[in-house]
Amino acid sequence: MDMKNLIKKIKKTGAKRILLQVPEGLKTYALDMLVATIEKYGISVMLSAEPCYGACDLRDREAKLLGCELLVHLGHSDMGLKTRVPTIYDEYRMKFNPVPVLRKNITALKPYKKICLVTTLQFIDSLKSAKKFLESAAGGRKKIFIGNPLKAKYPGQVLGCDFSAAEPFSNMAECFLFMGSGSFHPIGLAMKVEKPVMFLDIEARKIRSMAEDKRKQEIIRAANIHKARECRGFGVLVSTKQGQMQIRTAEAVRDKLRKKGKNVWIIVMDEISPGKLMGLKLDCLVNCACPRLTDDVGQFKKPILNPEDVEKL
Repeated sequence: MDMKNLIKKIKKTGAKRILLQVPEGLKTYALDMLVATIEKYGISVMLSAEPCYGACDLRDREAKLLGCELLVHLGHSDMGLKTRVPTIYDEYRMKFNPVPVLRKNITALKPYKKICLVTTLQFIDSLKSAKKFLESAAGGRKKIFIGNPLKAKYPGQVLGCDFSAAEPFSNMAECFLFMGSGSFHPIGLAMKVEKPVMFLDIEARKIRSMAEDKRKQEIIRAANIHKARECRGFGVLVSTKQGQMQIRTAEAVRDKLRKKGKNVWIIVMDEISPGKLMGLKLDCLVNCACPRLTDDVGQFKKPILNPEDVEKL
């Protein structure tokens, strides 16, 4: 994180009171390194302790209520949301050279001559070197695609709710290569496309297929749909986070379920958690918020469906 550049951007706005929003991984440094440093310049800083899941989860309403002139959102790129106060996005990127990992694991990609590359914001700067190596290593026989997303900001960038940088290449590409850490995004991509998805895991320094992960996810999804057919009371979950609020989708889901003879209620909250649903007699949930929620079926102890799954009931 370039603190000098961040201070420069804050000072340029002329703001004297700001709300600072940081992802969980940076909260350890928030008070001593971030708040204390910014306040040295005569700027009053309020730190949001709410969880921060991405640029879809802006605390601009709180900033306005608190009389802050600026929201400083760390770690994510601008999704283009309109905010109630001016907002600075200070992106978090990691320096990573993918070439050694690609060279060591190149046989995993040998069957594929047309590959679509995607990653998250943290490793977006590594895409060009990955593309250059893959094209040169195969003597120009590989075609590498990097697409433009709809919600995300940069070519090749994916979000948990936006794989549009990859989906247009479903016919042209023979496989998709996700480069990053954690299995959430590559599994999400695998569930969106029919072609093989390979995962360059920067922590394990390996490339592996997501086929088995996809198979397990499909089994869980099918089981949830099967259980949901017997359910009567459905809660359609809507988040009030600006970038996650899908009220029209929720209303369409409600109407479809009612036509199937189900009892349906739209349940609204900011952060969706099992504790907030206690006392509500619901047999099944439909997730119209962040895609991560559907992975938490164990915590909710009842089937969780995606909106498109309702058609299969």
